[in-house]
Amino acid sequence: MMQGEPHYFVYIFGDQTHQSVEIGVAGDLYKLTHTQAVPGPESKTARLVYYEHYSAERDALHRQEQLQHDSRDHAIYLIESVNPNWLDLSDTLDN
Repeated sequence: MMQGEPHYFVYIFGDQTHQSVEIGVAGDLYKLTHTQAVPGPESKTARLVYYEHYSAERDALHRQEQLQHDSRDHAIYLIESVNPNWLDLSDTLDN
């Protein structure tokens, strides 16, 4: 990502029990996951398990809307296609 370039992230917070899946959009995903209370599901085991990067806010909002209208099984499939162990991806983000 280039410095100064706008960026938006569609994220999914979840837990390995698949009980909770929270989809949202953030402009600063690092700050969201490292310096604030995570707005994820009620479960204390919820973690950042999936994210996508967008340079346009409208694209990120559109994708968020798509994911929220898809089934929970689709969100789980998406997560497991790139993160089969549901690891916390917050450490993979650049500051």
